[in-house]
This record gives sequence, C-alpha cells and structure tokens, in this order.
Amino acid sequence: MGKSCKVVVCGQASVGKTSILEQLLYGNHIVGSGMIETQEDIYVGSIETDRNMREQVRFYDTRGLRDGASPCLELPKHCFSCTDGFVLVYSIDSKESFKRVEILKKEIDKNKDKKEVGEIIF
Repeated sequence: MGKSCKVVVCGQASVGKTSILEQLLYGNHIVGSGMIETQEDIYVGSIETDRNMREQVRFYDTRGLRDGASPCLELPKHCFSCTDGFVLVYSIDSKESFKRVEILKKEIDKNKDKKEVGEIIF
C-alpha cells in the first residue's frame, strides 16, 4: 500500500455530501432514502494510480454548514491541517448553497496548511 491522503468533503447542510461518498465508494446510496444528519464521519477508499500503485484515501465527511453561520466557525480546525484536498459540494437547486461554497473556498484558501491543495467543486 502506498501513501495515504486526506480529503475533506464540505458544503451546506443537506446538499448530498454523504450520498456522494456512499455512492462513489460503496455503490449503495438509494435515491429517496431517509437522511440522517452527519456529525463527522471518515470514509476510507483505496484507489489505483496511473503507476499501478494502490493508495489509501481518507474522506472526512463534515457536518453540513448551517444558514447564516460563518464557515470558519463551523468547519473544525483539524479540517485545515495536513489536508491534501477539498471537495466542495452544493445543490444545483439552491443558490444559497452555491454562495456558501464560494465563501468556504475563500476560507480554505486563507487557512490551509499546505500551499498545493487540490479543490473540486461538485
């Protein structure tokens, strides 16, 4: 097993962060199934790189950010330390969730430990 990397998945509450992880890693998300609010979970996946090496990826599924709250107050400090990448999730039917992603990206850029951190917006 090669190196391990840390990816933080964040966004507004109820935009589908956990559903995306469940589907991509385990293929077991059922559309229309009930939702349970996430406090914080860690999902571990193994990927094969272009060099035929297997690497472990730890996805930190964060609690959804609430309306009106500052992202830097709700996103725990450990989410910024030693993080290799961020996945920012918004809902296509919520302009507010997209605005939150913009604010969150600015906070991440300001607080991240590493200079080279990947960011993906879903």
